[in-house]
Amino acid sequence: MERCSCCNARLGGALICPRCQTNLAAVISSEQQANALLAHAMQLWFIQERKLAVQTLTQALGYKKTPAILIFRDFIIRQYGSKIVALLAHGKHQHAQYTLTLLIKLHPTHPLLLQLRGFTNHLIAKSS
Repeated sequence: MERCSCCNARLGGALICPRCQTNLAAVISSEQQANALLAHAMQLWFIQERKLAVQTLTQALGYKKTPAILIFRDFIIRQYGSKIVALLAHGKHQHAQYTLTLLIKLHPTHPLLLQLRGFTNHLIAKSS
């Protein structure tokens, strides 16, 4: 963290803001935890542990939404978008719905995920 989240003063690595005296130890710890979880999620993704990667990234988002975390989140959503469409095309509606449930935890308001969820629910209702 380069700047105080309260007054925007430069920190220079300090845990207490020199201007407003805010103790930023918890904020910095949260940012470090988010970055560690992001690194772990990326490792899981690249060894094909997709579900665990999504769950780990969801945890990272709970600590802090850093630009790197948001970029990786959007990458995962794009990668899974085509997979979900393929599942739906092959009639695997329940599997598509399960995958969407995981992804919606990453980004509850993502337009693509909301459209896919609506389409999946429509197909499930139609096939019942």
